[in-house]
Order: sequence, then C-alpha cells, then structure tokens
Amino acid sequence: MKIKAYDSVVIGSGPGGEGAAMKLAKSGRRVAIVEMHDQVGGGCTHWGTIPSKALRHSIQMLVDYKRNPLFGHTMDQVNLDYPQLLKAADEVIQRQVSTRYRYYSRNRVDVVYGHARFIDANTLEITGGEKKQERLQAESMVIATGSSPYRPSDVDFSHPRVLDSDTVLELKHTPKSLTIYGAGVIGCEYASIFCNLDVKVNLVNTRGHLLSFLDTEITDALSYHLRHQGVVIRNNEEYARVEALDDGVVLHCKSGKKFKTDLLLWANGRAGNTRDLGLEVIGVELNHRGQIKVDKAYRTTLENIYAVGDVVGAPGLASASYDQGRFVAAQIADGQSDWSLDRKSVV
Repeated sequence: MKIKAYDSVVIGSGPGGEGAAMKLAKSGRRVAIVEMHDQVGGGCTHWGTIPSKALRHSIQMLVDYKRNPLFGHTMDQVNLDYPQLLKAADEVIQRQVSTRYRYYSRNRVDVVYGHARFIDANTLEITGGEKKQERLQAESMVIATGSSPYRPSDVDFSHPRVLDSDTVLELKHTPKSLTIYGAGVIGCEYASIFCNLDVKVNLVNTRGHLLSFLDTEITDALSYHLRHQGVVIRNNEEYARVEALDDGVVLHCKSGKKFKTDLLLWANGRAGNTRDLGLEVIGVELNHRGQIKVDKAYRTTLENIYAVGDVVGAPGLASASYDQGRFVAAQIADGQSDWSLDRKSVV
C-alpha cells in the first residue's frame, strides 16, 4: 500500500479544518486535508451555517416583498414554498465550494477524499476515495470532523415526519404545523424561518428562557419578535416520548402536555463526528456525546494530535472554529501562538 508523507494532516474541511490547513500551508508546511464527502466545505457549507443563512435570507426577502405596499397588487402571483426557497441555498453552496477549492489549490494543499481512520498516532488509513485505500503519515494531526445532530435512541428518526437539522434540508413540502424541540441557535433560527412561511410553530424550550448564554435584553427581544410572528414558545418543558403517527407527530412532555403537529424538528444538542476514526484504539479520550476532550491549547491526550471546532463541543460557531484551527496551526508551525485568549473567549 502506498504511503504519502506530510508535515501535517487535517481531517475535515469545515471552518476549523480550513483555518488550520491555510495557516499551516502559509507557514511552509506540507499539508493534506482529508474530506469524507465528495465536496469540500464540511457540515458548515452543506448542512449548517451556509444553507440555513441562505434560506433565512431568501425568506426575509420574501417577507419584505410582501410587506411593501408597492407590491400589494401582485401578492396573488407570489406563491413560493419551502423546496423552492431551498434552491437558492443550493446555488450559494456551490459558490462556496468553488471558492474553497481555489483556496486549497492556490496554497498547494492536497485534498484527499475518503474516510480517515487512525492506525497509530502518526498514520491514517484512508478508505473509500478514488484510490480506494491509501495511507498518510504526518508529524502532527488536526481533527476537525465537526458534529451531527444528537439523536436519542428512543426517537424514531427513520419516520418521515421526524426531522433533524440535516434532514430538514431535504423536506419536499411546506408543512402546515411544526413542533421544534430545542430552542438553541438552530431551533430559534428554524422557528423564524418557518413562521414566516405561515407555518404554525411550537418552539419547545427545555430552559426558562431562550439562548441563556446571551444578554437578557437580547433574548427578551428575540422572544418578543418570535411571538409577534406567531411562534408559540413553550419554556421549561422536557420530552417524555415522541409518538410518530401517519397523520402527524405527538410530542409528549413530562409536564403532561402534548403537542401534535405535522412534523417534529429535533434540535436538541449535537454529537461529535468521531465514529470509526479509531480514536479509542490510539487512546484519544471522548465524552458521552463523542466529543473529543482537549486542553486549553486544543491538544488531545496525545501530544501530536489536536482537535478543533464542533467536534470538541461549545461554542459550535463557524467563526470560532476557524480561529481555533488557526490557533492550533500556529502552535504546530511555530511552537507557540500569539493568541492569548482562552477557549471561552473565542466566542
């Protein structure tokens, strides 16, 4: 089997991986980035930040058009549904992918497609790509594989009426009603998207108020505007079970309340994309959600392996992930970093 040697290998081409690869390449190191999907960009580009923001922007333009009195006489001619609005997001995604290809090409970063698995601390086996199987060796490794929606085992996500933040982007119709379980950033964002499509939305929050990590003035304003747009916010509710039926989904809460709607969007938490990476074999520690445990320098339990972005947990923001990648790359390339902020400050 052919083995290719690099100074550093980055696993995952989302914001964290891109930030690390670009900084390492500009520091004169030989770099490869491994992507398991057929296009670069990671979950941020294909299932997270980019599509949701593009979708929200399209819907905001639609709302502004409807509210403008100049176009009141044309309202009966405007009948856009959710799938049509998703098409605009697809165009944005492809432009993002093309831009990122240029970044890697211009900086001479090798893009390797396939699933990466650690053989040892310095060796990766790549399977499923064009070459079917190959191995990469490097002095340092950066894991930036991102996260996926957390799926409790007692919720049937195979049912067509039960969605998460990935599968909601495959929805082929506009529902009449929707329950969103989880009122974090993703839950609030999709609540604002669907309510502006005249969908009846229940936003079920497990806490006392929305987005508790923000200032109270901001969260109060958010709650006001969501309610003004027709969203029903249910605070301090925790699910007991989910009953998926042919004609809808019933969310049973521990309080005894039941919410039946056409669809359920599960938006309660994320899990690290660490399955089948071989991390347990080489001794990299994970938590109960598959997220990688790191120190303040984003170093794992192995000295030469770092992890950045959503795969290590909070804050789960694209901008923070990119900075984390650059920070780690500076440590690898220079032996130190001038970034004096700790993990909590990157938000």
